Amino acid sequence: MDTGDSPLEDEAQSGQEAIYLEPVQGRRVEVQIAASDQFAARLVKAYKQRSKWARKQGITCYRVYDADLPDYAVCIDIYEGTPATPGRWVVVAEYAAPKHIDPERAAMRLADVMALIPPILQVDASQVFLKVRQKSKGGSQYSEHQNEHAVALVEENGHIFEVNFSDYLDTGLFLDHRNVRKMLEDMAKGTRFLNLFAYTGSATCYAAAGGAYATTTVDLSRTYLEWAVRNMEQNGFKGTKHEFIQADTMPWIQEQRHTKNRWDLIFVDPPTFSNSARMRKRGFEVQRDHAELIIGASRLLTKGGTLVFSCNLRSFKPDTEALAKAGVELKDISAESIPEDFARNARIHHCYLAQRTVPAEK
Repeated sequence: MDTGDSPLEDEAQSGQEAIYLEPVQGRRVEVQIAASDQFAARLVKAYKQRSKWARKQGITCYRVYDADLPDYAVCIDIYEGTPATPGRWVVVAEYAAPKHIDPERAAMRLADVMALIPPILQVDASQVFLKVRQKSKGGSQYSEHQNEHAVALVEENGHIFEVNFSDYLDTGLFLDHRNVRKMLEDMAKGTRFLNLFAYTGSATCYAAAGGAYATTTVDLSRTYLEWAVRNMEQNGFKGTKHEFIQADTMPWIQEQRHTKNRWDLIFVDPPTFSNSARMRKRGFEVQRDHAELIIGASRLLTKGGTLVFSCNLRSFKPDTEALAKAGVELKDISAESIPEDFARNARIHHCYLAQRTVPAEK
């Protein structure tokens, strides 16, 4: 919590004296708040530790800082390119400051963060992209602060994905789901795989790589579906066994219940909140609608099939009573699904295995 301005900070704000830090290798950086030296020291230490861990694990896209200091409430992710698109990019996400924090002070801290990142993380300032997280109904959204178009190919566990740093709310690859995607790959051999709220299809790529017999990728957005197609093709997966369907997931599930289509492995990673004009009239809220979603999707499982459900609402609580009444059993696997670089925040996402406890529908 902000405890007030120090004399040095007062001088910087009034313009009486510039403040310079040497965060790494003697490179001087002008900052606006003297306390930013604590952020610089923390980021230097975190980067040294996290980059060493990432190299050992063969991980090229990872979180290096996760609001370690409360006054510098940002998350910082590093993305390393591939030979096709060499380079390094940094994505900075800042939560909007609480109302009791002076907005001018918050802006000064953020300016210092953006000034210190390039020398510490060894990246050009033009490759650092900022998003500010604003609170909205049902969850959070990002507002973007950069217009330059920047797209690259990155690698994760031997798979290639297209990421976009500038044009959308997120890059196209949720790094906190790295373990979940690997789990799906390990479970996918010989299955018919269904990916609901599929976004850019990264989970489908993992399932296909794991030996899924066929895949179905469903999303309401044509833009994201086309992105998913590119990701699949980038990894060598083409042909009629891989279908892509543009549809509103909730009514689509109900339609499929009246067909013979069934899947052995289903992944459901819905948004926290959506009020898309193309979605059903009441929109979607994961806390309100998850039981209906999971129950409906479970009816599309083959006998003995498994559904993996994940969401990013930090306060999420599954309605186990409603699910059990409908013959659906949940197993919480959140702890093992969160990668080490996200371990500071155990609520970054929730993840469950769901199975039918009543016979599958014909």
